[in-house]
Amino acid sequence: MIKKSVFILVLIGTLMVIAGIIYWIFGGIEVKLVGENEINVTYKSDYNDEGFKITKYDNEVSEKRYRYETKSNVDTNILGEYETVYYIKYFLKTYELKRIVHVVDNVEPEITTNIESIEKDYCTKKVLSKDLEYNAIDNYDGDVTDKVTKEENEEGVILTVTDNNGNVGTKNILYTYTEKPKDKFTLNGSSTMYVAKGSKFSDPGTTYKDGCGVKMDVKVSTSGSVDTSKNGDYKITYTANDLTVTRKVTVYTPSTNTGGSVSGKVIYLTFDDGPGSYTERVLNTLNKYGVKATFFVTHQFGSYVNLIKKEYEQGHSVAVHSYTHNWNIYKSVDAYVNDFNKMNADIEKYTGSKSKIFRFPGGSSNTVSKSYAKGVVKAIASRMTSEGYQYFDWDVDSGDAAGASRSKIYSNVVNGVKNCSKCIVLMHDIKSNTVNELDNILRELTSKGYKFGTLNVNSPTVHHKIAN
Repeated sequence: MIKKSVFILVLIGTLMVIAGIIYWIFGGIEVKLVGENEINVTYKSDYNDEGFKITKYDNEVSEKRYRYETKSNVDTNILGEYETVYYIKYFLKTYELKRIVHVVDNVEPEITTNIESIEKDYCTKKVLSKDLEYNAIDNYDGDVTDKVTKEENEEGVILTVTDNNGNVGTKNILYTYTEKPKDKFTLNGSSTMYVAKGSKFSDPGTTYKDGCGVKMDVKVSTSGSVDTSKNGDYKITYTANDLTVTRKVTVYTPSTNTGGSVSGKVIYLTFDDGPGSYTERVLNTLNKYGVKATFFVTHQFGSYVNLIKKEYEQGHSVAVHSYTHNWNIYKSVDAYVNDFNKMNADIEKYTGSKSKIFRFPGGSSNTVSKSYAKGVVKAIASRMTSEGYQYFDWDVDSGDAAGASRSKIYSNVVNGVKNCSKCIVLMHDIKSNTVNELDNILRELTSKGYKFGTLNVNSPTVHHKIAN
């Protein structure tokens, strides 16, 4: 009885050991795919399946201990559903694993542009950069540029395109702006003004604009004043938002000198702007008829300045017009006087003495000077006449400065002198039409018995109404 019990116990123990060994060999095994059982793969991409793994009691089994076979029909060049199947043999058992593969178009179309931002002017909001150009390419549909839509908002332009599989591509082209311009604080009228003594000074004031040119109502503080009862230079300073501008006001005594007078009808031929390349021809024509004229000279053509000597030696009057004949001589009285003195020095060099007569560039009635200094011509006239100089305008204009033809110049002069007793005729010895027609003009005038004269400081003057 005891022997039988022992046998049974031994048998049970043996069976349990065998069962444990069998469990150890075949139990705790897990065979599964790496990754998801169903996946999406991008069209035309490289597909490499993640495979599978075998674990035994959570420890990965070496590949040397199993065999497997793979079957796959995945073609990423064609959209569709495919399979990858693994057949795995491990310890007398075969496992089958299957992964479903969807080849899909999941790539957004790519939009490319010729510019990355659109530059605009800060003030006008006008586009300054190149026109926006774009194209769109999809990995499956190809060129989809014609499907691009464009939307504008405050920040820029949004380009959007959707391919046939619902993938949406976008690109934002942002607006950029030029730097904000600085505010501008400027004087109304001229920065330099000339006011006759005893007259009323009216301050033109100032204008304040933002950088985009829009007028702004800002507080302007002013310092300085003008006393028109006393000659002198005065300064007025204006300040607004830390910006400052200054105006110079000169009070002067106006001139009353109007020149002398002579009896009888006299024609005074005057030539401006030379000496130049035609001046010698003019001198020869004048000499032919025994006519003397007045030359208001400049230094515009340096190689001909020495002809001043010939003008003087032939008995003509030489007077100051301008050294530079540049309009900026009207920016101040001093600027004009400096230019005047340089030309008079030339005259003294070639004639032995300075001239006491002059003609304003553009005449005393010119308005161009207003762009440089308000009231400057009146102030110049006052100063120059107070120093013994006399200026001359004209009452017969040949029209050559405006480009008149030869026949028109002839008509303007010959008919013009009929309407004056002391005729000051304006011509230019640098104009070819004048030079070519001068012989005909002098033939006609001398045949009528007209007298000719040269201007000096005591000659009868023709003064236009000064406009500035």
